Amino acid sequence: MKNFLSLCIAAVICCGFLTSCTKKNGDDNANAKPFRMITEATFPPYEFLRGQEIVGIDVEISKAIAEKLGRPFKAETVDFDSVIPAVISGKADIGAAGITVTEDRKKNVDFSIPYVTTGIVIVYKKDAPFTKGEDCKGKKVAVQGGTTSDTYVVEQLGQEPDRYRSPAEAVAALQAGRCDLVIADIDPAKNCVKGVENLALSDFITSESYAVAIKKGQPELLKLIDETIAELQANGKLAQWVADYTAEADALKD
Repeated sequence: MKNFLSLCIAAVICCGFLTSCTKKNGDDNANAKPFRMITEATFPPYEFLRGQEIVGIDVEISKAIAEKLGRPFKAETVDFDSVIPAVISGKADIGAAGITVTEDRKKNVDFSIPYVTTGIVIVYKKDAPFTKGEDCKGKKVAVQGGTTSDTYVVEQLGQEPDRYRSPAEAVAALQAGRCDLVIADIDPAKNCVKGVENLALSDFITSESYAVAIKKGQPELLKLIDETIAELQANGKLAQWVADYTAEADALKD
């Protein structure tokens, strides 16, 4: 009887130990699931390719969020107009691709606090200048599809633009004479005209804010992302990344 009782106690202890281990391993497995960032890596300095590696300001912000969560990080690049659908469907944990906060996008995803204020500009040939938004009306305008430049042409100019996969492709179309001008975000636009003698940029024609996008209904994750961005702004890391990656992006054209 004593031996039988001892065996029962031992079995209970062993079962509890195994349950504890299983639970711990399950938690570890959950934490080991990669924190997936979806982006569009043709938008320096925010995201671009360094060889096969996706790097940039948005990547560093997303890595910092993954680190706060204690999860490994993974970045994937897609066409820009596929970024928010990937977030909505849950295929990615986070969307960070120089995404401008708009009322229309806020209907489908939740946005973090903004981490940069920027805007869109006109890229034009110096011998055919376009310096204001209204100058573009009725002209053949090229944009990166799915961006706020695309929306601007449709909503503000009342026409359909020629859509390309990246600002660089749109500017190549301008140089080839397939369009009259390009409307694009300032950072890739600056990179596209650097060292190109016949191209110039207008002043901002809009003011925009970039933020991180996540699937709706995740208040705890959104709070953590906001806290991370605020911390990166306060400790100077974000400003340093902007400086470092802007310099690296500028060097791509040298």
